[in-house]
Amino acid sequence: MNNQLHLHVTRIVTLSAILFAMIASTTFLFYTHTVQKNIMEKSIEQLFIAVESTAEIAAYLSNEELALEVVESLSKNDIVSSVVFTNTSDLEITSDHKISDPGGVLFFPLYNPFDAFEQVGGIQIQPNQQLLNQYVRSSALEQVFILLALILVVAALVLTLMRRVLTTPIQSIAANLHKIKPGEAGQLVCPSGHENNEIGNLVTDINKLLTSVCTTIDQERKLRNHVENMEKHFRLIFERASAGIFLLDNNFYLTSSNRAFQKIAGIMEKERRENKKNIYLPDLFFDPNAVQDLLRDILKTSRQIACDLRLGGTISGEERWLHCLFSTVQGSQEETMIEGLVIDVTERTFQMERILFESEHDPLTQLFNRRAGMQLLNIMMTAARKNNDLLVLMLIDLDGFKEVNDNFGHDAGDTVLVEIANRMQATIRKEDILIRMGGDEFIIAFTVKSFNRDEIDQFVNKLQNRFRTEIRLDNDQCVTMGSSIGISIYPSDGDNIETLIANADSAMYQSKRKGKNCASYYLAA
Repeated sequence: MNNQLHLHVTRIVTLSAILFAMIASTTFLFYTHTVQKNIMEKSIEQLFIAVESTAEIAAYLSNEELALEVVESLSKNDIVSSVVFTNTSDLEITSDHKISDPGGVLFFPLYNPFDAFEQVGGIQIQPNQQLLNQYVRSSALEQVFILLALILVVAALVLTLMRRVLTTPIQSIAANLHKIKPGEAGQLVCPSGHENNEIGNLVTDINKLLTSVCTTIDQERKLRNHVENMEKHFRLIFERASAGIFLLDNNFYLTSSNRAFQKIAGIMEKERRENKKNIYLPDLFFDPNAVQDLLRDILKTSRQIACDLRLGGTISGEERWLHCLFSTVQGSQEETMIEGLVIDVTERTFQMERILFESEHDPLTQLFNRRAGMQLLNIMMTAARKNNDLLVLMLIDLDGFKEVNDNFGHDAGDTVLVEIANRMQATIRKEDILIRMGGDEFIIAFTVKSFNRDEIDQFVNKLQNRFRTEIRLDNDQCVTMGSSIGISIYPSDGDNIETLIANADSAMYQSKRKGKNCASYYLAA
């Protein structure tokens, strides 16, 4: 390891100890200087006390020899640098070394031996500053060497203890941990002697973490495999489903689709024909605007919608219908998308239309039957009532139809009914209603804004003239048909369909009594 822990800790401890030693040495230097200075001054004071009596006599008597003896006696001591003896009679005796620093001089007054309050002179003594400094330096260096020795001992102890107690166990743990690969069921062994301390707790926690990581990775691996299998399964379902499945962006362009949808919608042929890469879904259908509005409504309301839509632009030109189920989903970027499922219901749609047509139409003439016709008549009357229109209802009964059946057979009668139905269909307007009530009875109904008998009579004449045109039978025989027509008008002849039909029937029989092949209006009794 490039930066071993025990060396790092030892460096910190050593540098801290050196810093402490520097501060302690500086403090000790000042402290020793102060103490030694006080001791020196105390010693000088004791020296003065020893010669004080002699010095006072020499000052009192102005005895130069005695004063010189006092000065020499004091100067002989190592702690004294300079001595100056003076009295009030201007006697001054100085030692060999003159005073160099007046600020550091000690002054001791001399008094009259016979009068303790009369000062007769004084002695100035300058301590030996060089000796003091030398002693202080010597003591400080000694202290520094002692501290450095202690620092080295402490650093060595710290280095040894840190390496043995902390670094070596941690290095062992780290080395073993590096050997364990993620997901492997490896465990660390606690270094001997550390089972019950922080290192032991660290190993225990790491082992718990390794177990948790291993379990999590194993679960994630199993989950990933499960998800991959599910994705393959769903992809297989998506690709091989018989129903068409697709996904649209919020602009209604296809982002993905399965083969079934591409086949049902003819996308591959359409792409090849139009050289398009992006398919706009509404363009695939017969009414793109309606599909576009439908998809916008789905995005706006987030509703699920199921409906049948006619496919457009098929190569064969055949009419094809798809049952579509639309719903919204959230994309990966929080984009609202539309998913869809389609089933080709062309055959079912045609079958339903055929069943509906057969339930509402006469199988022979393809006209509306009685049940469907009655519903349409009621709807027409409701509209006439709302719009203040008149509803004209004509009940038509063919004259001579029974003779055709009796003379030429029922097949000939069927031929006559089909032809008559076609002629009536060609005579009426698109919005008019034509019903076969049964047998040879028919109803024609239409609305007008106002009653105009001439127009109605003109229509009746046109209709009867077409009836009189010969009808060729299968046996090359020709027949002509007449008709007895009864006419009733809403609202004057009834306010419901049943009444109108009954009154038209009454008028029709009146036409028959007149000699047939004519029309009669209902006249209330």
